[in-house]
Amino acid sequence: MHHAIRFALFLLVVSSAAPSFAANDVPVPSACTPQVNQKLADLIAQHSNRDVDNIMACGVATRKTQVRRGGPHGSHHLTTIAVKLPDGQTVNVQIVTNDDLDGPVTAQVDDPVFAYGQGYISHGLWAAGIHDTHCSTHRGADNGWVVIAGVKTPKSCSNQ
Repeated sequence: MHHAIRFALFLLVVSSAAPSFAANDVPVPSACTPQVNQKLADLIAQHSNRDVDNIMACGVATRKTQVRRGGPHGSHHLTTIAVKLPDGQTVNVQIVTNDDLDGPVTAQVDDPVFAYGQGYISHGLWAAGIHDTHCSTHRGADNGWVVIAGVKTPKSCSNQ
């Protein structure tokens, strides 16, 4: 019995010390300004080689969304947006949505786009990218989303 009480106390201490996994719901900004893209600009300036959670970008689609079928994580939709950074520079950013988690998310040329998820440095046409634009799947990440021409995906997330 004494061991059972110790074990119960141990579980109580461990569970209270561990952070709960309840992702934040970050609101979509009311307007796309260069300041919205500040954390993205910081990521680009740091040339980080790791993915960074909770990065936001907004801009305008420069081309129609492209589809990439298959792959280890399923099919994806790729949208390129022109993003104005706080220093006045404009860069291309790739927004990647996962069809299995987000459903097909598409943009047309000149559609306004907001995205929130995990940022990464990209190469070629893009300075950076944002993926994991869906309800959070890991600790430390807020719930992600994409808003294209005023339509938000996903509409909501239930906190885990």
